[in-house]
Amino acid sequence: MARKKPAKKKPTRNKSQDFQQQNPSQEIQDSAKDSSFTESSNEMNPQSPMEDPNEQLQSLQTLNSLLVKETFEKRQQVELLVQYYKGLEAELSKRKELEGVQSDKNMGLEWQNGVLSVYMETQMKEMGVEKEREIGELNSKVNGLISSLENERERLSLVSKERDLARNDFELQVNEGSLMKANLADMEKTERGFLEEIGKLRVECDKLLGEKEELEKVKSSVVKDKDLLEKNIKDMVMEVEDLRIKIENLEKEKKEIEMEKIYQRAKIDELEKKMRNMDEVILNFNKEEGVLRSKVFLLEKNSAEAMDREAELAKEIDALVEEKRAIEQNLERVMEEKDLATKSLETTVAESADKQRRIDNLLEERDAATRVLEMNKKELKDMREKIEDFLGDKSEIEKVKFSGEINKSELHKEVSDLWDVVNRLLEACEAYENKKKELISEVSCIRVSFDELTLEKDNALKVLDEEKQNGVNLRLKISEMEKILEETTEELTQKKAEWQNLIKEKEEMVNHCRSMAEDKDGLQKELLEAKRTLNDLRAKMESTSIKYQQLLTLLKNTASRLCQSKGETDRKKKEEAAIAERKHEEDIEPYSTELEAIKQAFENKETVAQDLKLKVEVMEKSVMEAQKKKSFWTMVSSATTLLAAVTFAYAARRF
Repeated sequence: MARKKPAKKKPTRNKSQDFQQQNPSQEIQDSAKDSSFTESSNEMNPQSPMEDPNEQLQSLQTLNSLLVKETFEKRQQVELLVQYYKGLEAELSKRKELEGVQSDKNMGLEWQNGVLSVYMETQMKEMGVEKEREIGELNSKVNGLISSLENERERLSLVSKERDLARNDFELQVNEGSLMKANLADMEKTERGFLEEIGKLRVECDKLLGEKEELEKVKSSVVKDKDLLEKNIKDMVMEVEDLRIKIENLEKEKKEIEMEKIYQRAKIDELEKKMRNMDEVILNFNKEEGVLRSKVFLLEKNSAEAMDREAELAKEIDALVEEKRAIEQNLERVMEEKDLATKSLETTVAESADKQRRIDNLLEERDAATRVLEMNKKELKDMREKIEDFLGDKSEIEKVKFSGEINKSELHKEVSDLWDVVNRLLEACEAYENKKKELISEVSCIRVSFDELTLEKDNALKVLDEEKQNGVNLRLKISEMEKILEETTEELTQKKAEWQNLIKEKEEMVNHCRSMAEDKDGLQKELLEAKRTLNDLRAKMESTSIKYQQLLTLLKNTASRLCQSKGETDRKKKEEAAIAERKHEEDIEPYSTELEAIKQAFENKETVAQDLKLKVEVMEKSVMEAQKKKSFWTMVSSATTLLAAVTFAYAARRF
């Protein structure tokens, strides 16, 4: 039994530091087994119990140094993470400021675009309304010109018809033919002038129509440009809104990241506090373990001396060793159950809500462990006193050994519990490192998304610059169009002034025509009255001719009767002749009055003809002046006056 025990100790001495870091509780258990078998090994090698505790102390010291190094490295990592997070926060704050400046710029650009769009819409609406008004006025004027041209054509057709009638009448009147030919030549000249002016007016109408078409084309192009601008502005507004939404999402994500950072910092601070507390606890435990091991060594020395003194108790000790093995087996079972319990606890550690409770439980366990250690110290003191009192008594020594082994097993349990706590802390550190890696990956993803957003923003700014250039080009086009419209407005004002002058002249000519028409109506009434008198005179002439025929028949009858009875009827003839003469005089008196009226009418006709000739001369002069002025409406008025004069002359000749 004594030879096999050192063979079990060799693999514990050859274990690497990595295995010690991974499972230090196993080393403590092996050290506990080694210390428990020191009593049996003292018989073969009395110096081995002194070497095994030293090796165990060295291993514990190496473990403590490794743990200190790991904690120092983790603290450095935590500090680096804190610095990294501070740098990220500074970068994020800078980017927020840049984004705020860019958002202000974007707001200014949006405001400028809105003002430009409103200004462009108002200007385009005003220009469209003015153009539509001007086009409507031009259309109304063109329609008036066309209607006036049609009226003039109708008048010319009437004039041509009346001219033909006048020519037929003038051919009958040879004396006044020369004058009428001159008048006709003048009329033909005026007609040629009318035709030339009509051609000029047509050319001007064609020019106006061409200008109207050009204005419509320009209007359509301006409307198209306006539609394109509105579409581009709408697209830009949509893109800006998308960028705003993305920026808001980024800000929300940044806020969430900052909250997570704050939460992680709090967790890191709590873990650092816990690590510090655990380091202090571990140092205290190491100190207490050193003290306890020194005490155990003393107890083992005393027990060795007692074993040397009392060799008779070896058999009983072997029995105790077997009982100890059984107890160790039971302890291993308990440790397995404890491992299962720790595994179940590790599964529950993943839940964030139970972490604080477990930490509180660990702190309570630590307090309980400190209390137990104090109790153990007291018990060790008591054991020392008992060992000193009962060195001579075997039974008391066995009791002391049994109590020391129980205390050792309890201490080993407490140390294993502490190692479990350390393992849990290591697992929590690993989980924290995993979370840190996840956060770093999330930060990298956020950086990539932020770079993409910056690229999209740069593209949007480029598009905005292009739209600005398009707006400048459109402004230049609009300024050119405004200049063209100003020129057209000036031309239109000039034409309006000319038209107003023409309208005034037309109104004057219309008034003159009205006066001439009134004169014409009066003359027509006089002509109708003259015609009536002529018809009455014709009827009277016919009645007088009938009466003359009757008188002739009477004269013939009287002549025949006179031939038959001259002598008898001289007196009767004289009486009848006197009666006939009286009747003839009575019948001739109205005819003589009518002949005098006719003579007066012919004299009046001559005076009217002279007046008409004077009016014709005046109208010829006005026609010459109109030809000099090249005014359309003066020519029309002169033509109407000539037509009135011709009609008057024709009516006078019909008398």
